[in-house]
Amino acid sequence: MKRSKHGWQAGFAAFLCALGSMAANADRQANDQNFVSQATQAGIVEVELGKIAQTKATDADVRTFASRMVADHSKANEELAALVQGHDIDVPSTLDADHRKIVTAVSAETGADFDAAYSKQTAADHAAVVNLFRSAAASNDLSPALSNFASETIPTLEDNKHVADDLAAKAGHGY
Repeated sequence: MKRSKHGWQAGFAAFLCALGSMAANADRQANDQNFVSQATQAGIVEVELGKIAQTKATDADVRTFASRMVADHSKANEELAALVQGHDIDVPSTLDADHRKIVTAVSAETGADFDAAYSKQTAADHAAVVNLFRSAAASNDLSPALSNFASETIPTLEDNKHVADDLAAKAGHGY
């Protein structure tokens, strides 16, 4: 059998393509993990704060919104966890230190000050998470399933952001 003098070059080129594909997959995996971690942390903090607000808020609109936050963000986190199940992506189940500090600071307030702190925090959180999800929806660096999840979730997040902004303005903070 005669060997082609170019056969090794074709084999080497195929090897380089495979390495490139592996690197791209590793990058996508890291990007997917980063998005899932950020999105889940954002959801967990809204659930935690919402549960606290359901009992501590003095304003009925704040309590109603808090209930909505618990429901919406619990649902989104469950959907996200189910979406990545079996794909070697860790889904946080508890708050990280930074988000725990937010919950501690807001929950330390009482009365109308709590309502204002909660409203201000949820308005800021939703502004950030809407940006995160818009970036994810437009990204070619995430798996298509996560980009689609982000895209489908944006309308609910934007609606929640508008309500949070209104509550913050009502509380006198105008955020």
